[in-house]
Amino acid sequence: MVISEYFIFLIGVLATLFSLWSTVPQIRKSLKTKKTDDVSKWLIICLTGGLSLWVLYGVLKGDAIIAIANAIGVSLNLYLLFLKWKYSSKLNIANMQD
Repeated sequence: MVISEYFIFLIGVLATLFSLWSTVPQIRKSLKTKKTDDVSKWLIICLTGGLSLWVLYGVLKGDAIIAIANAIGVSLNLYLLFLKWKYSSKLNIANMQD
């Protein structure tokens, strides 16, 4: 069975959209409620680390789709981490508790 390059590209685009969209509702909720106590900083940090490695992988493999898609994911998660810090009930990032 031969799979066309277009179909493979479409799978990559859909995977990217679903992956990136998963962070957007949490960002919207955080901006609306100005509360992030229910968001795990460790989840955000681990996810950002993993996405950063995917960016590096995409760059090293010369795959712009992987690199760019995951770079957007890194940016969204860094923004969510900033919101976690900004709206946390604790006063500084060193004292944030999950």
